[in-house]
Amino acid sequence: MLQDPTGRLLYLGDAATLANLQLIRMMIESVAGPSPFTADASRHKIMESQISIPNMRHPQLLPDKKTAVVLVDSFFINTHGLVHIFERQDFLSRMDACYSDPLSADAPWLCLLNLVFAIGLILATPAPGSIEEDVIVKLRKNPEELSDKFYLSAKILNDPVVGIEDSDFWSIQALLLMTLYMLARSKRNTAFALLGMAVRSAYALGLHRQETTQIFPSETQSARQNIWRSLFVLDRFLSSSLGRPTAISEDECSGKALNPNFKFQPTPVSFDPILPGPAVFYQTSIQGLDSVVRSCSVIGMTLRRVYQPRKISTKLAQEIADIYKQWPKNLVEELHWRHARSASASQGIAILHVNLFFCHSIILLSHPFFLYLMNMIITKRYNPTEASNRSKRMYTRMTLFSNSCVAASSQTINILQNAYVAGYLPRRNPCFIYFLFSATIIILCNEFVYLYQHSDATRDIENASRLMDYCAETDPHASTLTYIVSSFRDVVEKEKAKRPQPSDGPSPEPTSTGAYPNPNPVAQAPMDSKTSAPKQGYYLPHPPSANLLSSTAHSTPSATATTATPGIPTLQPLPPSQVPQIHPGYKAKPSYPQPPRQPFFNLDSLHNSGFSFLHDQHRSDGADEVEREGSSGNEDQIDFNTLWRSWPHSQQQQSFGGGGPRPA
Repeated sequence: MLQDPTGRLLYLGDAATLANLQLIRMMIESVAGPSPFTADASRHKIMESQISIPNMRHPQLLPDKKTAVVLVDSFFINTHGLVHIFERQDFLSRMDACYSDPLSADAPWLCLLNLVFAIGLILATPAPGSIEEDVIVKLRKNPEELSDKFYLSAKILNDPVVGIEDSDFWSIQALLLMTLYMLARSKRNTAFALLGMAVRSAYALGLHRQETTQIFPSETQSARQNIWRSLFVLDRFLSSSLGRPTAISEDECSGKALNPNFKFQPTPVSFDPILPGPAVFYQTSIQGLDSVVRSCSVIGMTLRRVYQPRKISTKLAQEIADIYKQWPKNLVEELHWRHARSASASQGIAILHVNLFFCHSIILLSHPFFLYLMNMIITKRYNPTEASNRSKRMYTRMTLFSNSCVAASSQTINILQNAYVAGYLPRRNPCFIYFLFSATIIILCNEFVYLYQHSDATRDIENASRLMDYCAETDPHASTLTYIVSSFRDVVEKEKAKRPQPSDGPSPEPTSTGAYPNPNPVAQAPMDSKTSAPKQGYYLPHPPSANLLSSTAHSTPSATATTATPGIPTLQPLPPSQVPQIHPGYKAKPSYPQPPRQPFFNLDSLHNSGFSFLHDQHRSDGADEVEREGSSGNEDQIDFNTLWRSWPHSQQQQSFGGGGPRPA
């Protein structure tokens, strides 16, 4: 439970990154002692911004036509691939009619137009030196937050919340826009409530049923399907970032309500420096939304089957992970992350949404295993035999998923870094900020515990810190997260300074605690300086060969050879000599087991194969081993409560309410 600025206690569930911070802080403090990170005075509070103009009574006049076009373009660019609320050409045509004859515009349309202006202004990231930049800079120089004025003008003109009992299709669009704006303004609890109203209204109009859509014209059918899928995406994002139940049940969605299978003609991979043409823009918007919906479907399954019962096993995780095998096959070439540098702003934003949601779905599934192994290492003080309570095989399977958590976190930071260097990364996109924060915390935790030797961790942390600072320039929520990351980074740097230098010797033999070396000696070789990745943070190797999938789909992992990819960060096992020093309060030093040879989510494959990193050989190291040895796969089940029981009751009481897991 976290306290908002009004004093209310708000619930955040296990899926939320903030919900795990108190546990992480207790782990860190037990090793490194008290610090600004563990004793943060705001650790029991949640950042919720306030509207800067609370007493506005009359709507603001519409801006001039030039400004309106800039704001509308910004809206469509920055929501590309995330939501599809309007057809861009239809919206622009209707806006032209409004400016030609303002008195003919009805209140619902003016409400929607002002909401689009508000979102376009708050998310705008114009190119330096462009006409758009001049317009946005002028608007942002206003002493009052003009985006708030647009938002409040929309509510004054026709507030969809007031007439919720008579809600129509336009009011669902308005509630969806209000949800987006509240997320960008760091009012997540308000966004959660608004989205709930939008979903209930959509249920009432039958948007979730394919048979009810068939009675409408084709254009209306597409609009209804796209609105429903947009609601689905925001529902899964809010539920995963706040750790709360979902509003949309996939069991209630009939037919192709979430997967309408729009047909498009193939288009060459080429990008305009400005906005692409209407056909290409529409196509990539729908294709991007398709990919995000698929990732959100897996996120929903993970929330329902893992975070709701608060238990996970490698067998269950593998069942969910198998779904990922279809993701790269369905991803169109235009949305591959390697095109981020050459893409237009709208195309680049779609690439970000598609690939970041995919990476976060992996993090969400694998994060419990990462936390469990981190907790197991540090809590050896309380139960010195805990490391040997589980068999080496069980530990191996958990480590495969834990490895993926670090790999996907590294990829998240790299994707955002590419967008930052290309110049189109928005400062206040709520999805990007949350994904960045989650990934950075995982990378820092890995560096503190040293579970995996991530060769590019320093660069990842530096890039993440720079990105957080960039967002914090205008976003108060990002400013709060930046302080958390900065204080955690200081603790990690101090802990790393205490460690002995890594040795280049051979890996040790397996130990009695269950640690064992990586059987692949090539993976332990240091990366040659000539093949290191460029300092800009780009990871854009050549496209994979045509027979990449066929050559690996049925192969068996080799214990003696592997192919290293130049410039790609690798996760390597650690020799026991690199164990961090334990705080004097500990009675025993934890041992650091080695990761196995092949992760379920291989980092090299993640960077090179368009996310085609789930092949049959990975199952031979994990799920198939369960069948060969007659195991159910559930004996390695992790109960989330066990992570908290490892810590003294007095430490847990520091959270509001006490007596149980509470975020910080």
